[in-house]
Amino acid sequence: MQGFNQEIPVARFFTCIFFIAVALLLMTAGFVFIVDPYAIWRQESHKINAIKLEPPSASQRGSAVLRSALHTPDVLILGSSRVRRGFNERLASRLYRSDVQVVGVDALPLSNARDLFFAISQQGRIKRLYLEVSYLTSNACEAKNDDETGKNKLAFPFDYLSPKDAVKQSLKTLKTNLLHISSYDSYFDAQGRFHDQVVNGTTHAGGAEIDEPRYNRIIQTRIGACKGRAANAADIKDLTDMFQRAKAEETEVILLILPVTARWQARILQVGLSARAAQWKTEITGLASQFHVQVLDYEQRNDLSTLAENSNHAMPMFWDEIHFSNRLGDHILNDMAYASPVGRVPHTR
Repeated sequence: MQGFNQEIPVARFFTCIFFIAVALLLMTAGFVFIVDPYAIWRQESHKINAIKLEPPSASQRGSAVLRSALHTPDVLILGSSRVRRGFNERLASRLYRSDVQVVGVDALPLSNARDLFFAISQQGRIKRLYLEVSYLTSNACEAKNDDETGKNKLAFPFDYLSPKDAVKQSLKTLKTNLLHISSYDSYFDAQGRFHDQVVNGTTHAGGAEIDEPRYNRIIQTRIGACKGRAANAADIKDLTDMFQRAKAEETEVILLILPVTARWQARILQVGLSARAAQWKTEITGLASQFHVQVLDYEQRNDLSTLAENSNHAMPMFWDEIHFSNRLGDHILNDMAYASPVGRVPHTR
């Protein structure tokens, strides 16, 4: 009993607390990295996470930069959630015979796209950049204060990587894959294909009607900002910076204008944004021409839709009014592969 009455030295007490905290931190980090919901460390799906849930918006940029730091891609496809949901990264890697990284961040404006490209290109040379451009995600339609511009910088990969989101995503991934809980939605399967909801392994095709109030809200929130100017000087500056950086690093740049449904185009026409969007596209393509940058415009092309009609009938061509599925995305990826003057990117690793 006398031993229990002896006081523990203060230094030893705090040392024990420190090592216990470190051990708990390492256990948590190990748990998160084993499950790896953001596919940062793993390159192939395993049984424990064959079904990968869609990452939360708070961690999309940071996880993309961290992943590129560990596995520098030869080809980078950068854009909004339409890129993330519509393009199968594994298929793209096979088509281009290269390491392809698909980075799709929710409603990614050009200012953030510029910062992401700079942050990822610092990890290693990117041979080709496919960049999605869209009027509704341009700086012209982003109602941001100049004082907030600095918050978009990605000085370090962990700046926008939320540990809380990572832990929550890991728990969801474990429950989904180990307990076979089928209540999840917005996920990627073992083949890297996106699914909008679980209905016999595919999705329902009537999402546009269900999301009617949502798209009305999107349009209403964009109208005021977009009607200010047809083309924003910030767009020209951001794209110029990206083109100059790419030229200095010998990175081929191709701009993508991706398809939307006729219903979404009708909304843009109804609110009076069609003329401004067309003028914006003209100025952006004009700038691309000055830098000899190719522009692939799939917004008005019907031949891709015709091709997709004859394949994979279990999956609709569009999940909703603006997000196209892999059924259409596969054909776009194939077209992109041959649209570049360099048909294939040589694999150097």
